[in-house]
Amino acid sequence: MEQNPDARMPCLVEGVDMRQLPLGPEEAFVMTRVDGRSSEADIAAATGLDAERVRASLTRLVELGAVRYDVEFSGSSPPPRQRPTLPPGTRLSRPVIETAAPSHDADHPAAALYDPAELDEEVDIDLPRKRQVLDYFYRLDTLSHYELLGVAGNADRKTIKEAYFKIVGTFHPDKYYGKKLGNFKPKLERVFQRLTEAQDILARSQSRADYDAYLASQNRAKNIERQLEEEAAELEAARKLIEEEARMSERASQAPPAGSWPPSFDPEERRKALARKLRGSVLPPGRGVPPSEAPPSNRAAIQEHVAEELKRRYEARLSQARDNQVRKYVEAAEVALSNRDVVSAANALRIAVSLKPDDEQLKTRFDQVQERASTMLADTYLEQARYEESNKHFLEAAATYEKVSRGRPSANIFDKIAVCLLEGGGDMRKAGEMARKAVQLAPKSIEPRITLGQVYLKAGMRESALGEFERLAQANPNDANIKDWIKRIKRGDV
Repeated sequence: MEQNPDARMPCLVEGVDMRQLPLGPEEAFVMTRVDGRSSEADIAAATGLDAERVRASLTRLVELGAVRYDVEFSGSSPPPRQRPTLPPGTRLSRPVIETAAPSHDADHPAAALYDPAELDEEVDIDLPRKRQVLDYFYRLDTLSHYELLGVAGNADRKTIKEAYFKIVGTFHPDKYYGKKLGNFKPKLERVFQRLTEAQDILARSQSRADYDAYLASQNRAKNIERQLEEEAAELEAARKLIEEEARMSERASQAPPAGSWPPSFDPEERRKALARKLRGSVLPPGRGVPPSEAPPSNRAAIQEHVAEELKRRYEARLSQARDNQVRKYVEAAEVALSNRDVVSAANALRIAVSLKPDDEQLKTRFDQVQERASTMLADTYLEQARYEESNKHFLEAAATYEKVSRGRPSANIFDKIAVCLLEGGGDMRKAGEMARKAVQLAPKSIEPRITLGQVYLKAGMRESALGEFERLAQANPNDANIKDWIKRIKRGDV
């Protein structure tokens, strides 16, 4: 008798180190649920994945020797997938999931993203250590200080210190003195720098409190962004409901009185009956003439009238269903505003406006609420940007200030973006664009023009920089700082 695949119970193979396997995040997640007592169906229920995805992950784990079944796959099971191979020396054009990355949450295993060809570089580091370096390096931008050190958010100072010293030895530059490191050298240094920064910040009360506030603002921003992403799906669902409501209303309007039609009444006969009813309002003189005897031109007019009448009625019901949905979202927006949930209110009104774009009053209301939501989101990003800038994470700060500018565009914010790109060695073309925006918004302000001059210098545009500072000097002849800049440019000191 063929075994039901959903009832099979996979078991872990003893002695297999999950961290050393080339697992994807989904495969690692499924593996955490394999306990020898849970069937495939149980694992699907526990992970929230559909049965086919769970089975595919388990098939892959069997291939890797991490999971086994006491009973082999039955004929109804999918055949084992072949692991893709690349010709020797091939380098991928984009990173791929190669290994299970360090994770301290068994329910949410993470994975490092990098080109596995990086592991082939001939350096004085063994393969497991290479994997560890790459795993950490490519996740630095997504790991919090707590996650990086592998400690809980409420860990005390002693625990944090112990965690730091347990891991930092792997990445300390002194450990690799005199060794051939190649491209691993800057990666080791970067990870060591972040580990040290994490320990320094979490070991002091005030800096830790500031960092916790920063993480809280990040979470608020992510929640807002998630709400915005869900809006598109909500709008599509609303449109489908409108069409369904219109169709149901159409069917209800055509339904006969109870008992007037037999259960087997042909829908085509119902359509013809409706057509005969409508024809009564347009028959020409001689209305007693049966339709079959009416002139062909009259029959065509009758058919056209019937079609137009059916279309008009459907459009009227569609409009009514749309108005019902718009009313629902407007009411939801007002409830959200009463609860001070400005973002949800803005999303609801945005959907309402999308459904009824010609309603100027509704559009005005949406613009008002949307401005409040944008300002709130911008304020949240501003907290993050200031923290990143104060900790000299200039490129991260530039990206976050740019998010601020979408809700609160100002000369100061555009100047901040340019300054952070300048300090972090970012894209000078973009830095110049941001600085010019700042100058346009505040043409009499000195700081944006100084920033623009510095961007020109960094980009090697010495004459443009000199011209910018000389224009500044004309408007501010007594400013010693501007005069100093001009002298240094002319001497070639900058």
